[in-house]
Amino acid sequence: MSEISVNYDDQRFAEVEADKKQAISEVEKTYGGMINDSDSYYQAQINASKEWEKTQRENQQAQTDFAIEQIQQQKDQTKKDYIKEQSGAYVDWQREKNEYGVGAEQMAASGLNNTGYSESSQVSLYNTYQNRVMTARETYNRAVLNYDNAIKDARLQNNSVLAEIAYKALQQQLELSLQGFQYKNQLLLDKLGKKTEMEQMYHERWQDVLSQINTENALSEEIRQFNEQMAMEREQFEWQKAQAEKKSSGGGSGGGGSSNKSSSSGNSSASINKSSDSGSGEVSLNMQSVLNLGEGPMSEAKLAEKVNSGEVTTRQIGNQIYVARSNTATNGTASRYLNLTGFGK
Repeated sequence: MSEISVNYDDQRFAEVEADKKQAISEVEKTYGGMINDSDSYYQAQINASKEWEKTQRENQQAQTDFAIEQIQQQKDQTKKDYIKEQSGAYVDWQREKNEYGVGAEQMAASGLNNTGYSESSQVSLYNTYQNRVMTARETYNRAVLNYDNAIKDARLQNNSVLAEIAYKALQQQLELSLQGFQYKNQLLLDKLGKKTEMEQMYHERWQDVLSQINTENALSEEIRQFNEQMAMEREQFEWQKAQAEKKSSGGGSGGGGSSNKSSSSGNSSASINKSSDSGSGEVSLNMQSVLNLGEGPMSEAKLAEKVNSGEVTTRQIGNQIYVARSNTATNGTASRYLNLTGFGK
């Protein structure tokens, strides 16, 4: 049987390829959407973390600014108190040393004016004034130092808290980024696996179509050969029928010739008898029946050997000699050929 080439332009191949393309497109679309949704989700979480950090920093800074503002207010109040104390000390000193003041009147009443006690009293008043001024200054300076230190401490604490807020936010953002990367990577692997599965499935479908076409081609070739064989047999049958009718219409004239039809028994001749039954025309060997033996073309000598050995039998019909294997059960082709034409009965 000759091999028939496959038509790879067959519509069924195109349908498989179109279905595969559509399936892979659906996989790309599905997983593409999932990846985009994942990216959007994790980016939203990261943005929320950044917003939280911003809010926390603003709140912390506002608290620190308020604390520093309160410290500054206390510092300003201390300065006012210091100035007030200086002013009060000066006013008290001036009032006490005034020659018309209450102290001067009391000393005058006691007869102590212009005495050593009076001089000593003036010095004492001045010293008291200086001590008050010095004490107020020292108190103020210590207070300012404490307030400045408190402001610095508040700022340091603020920076520490701000750093902690930034660290927590950054840590959360890194964790979200890692989770998003891992999930996206898994989706990409799943998509690759699904595409590979689709490729394999449609490759199998393509192979099924190829197998189906090969089967159809083989069947078509068998039908073609069968039809060709049948046409040949019908043509041979019609020819034999015409010869029989011609012989019958001759009215039996020329019947002096002997019919040497070989049968399956008693023929041990080393050659094939080709005498004509009717004496009209030369007898020939039917080559198709020789080919039906299944051994291809063979010489008359070889065919005679098979006849003499009993492997092959002959039968003459009209001007044609047909051959067939003696054991027709082992050669279905020859048996079928003779039976179909009515010569094997």
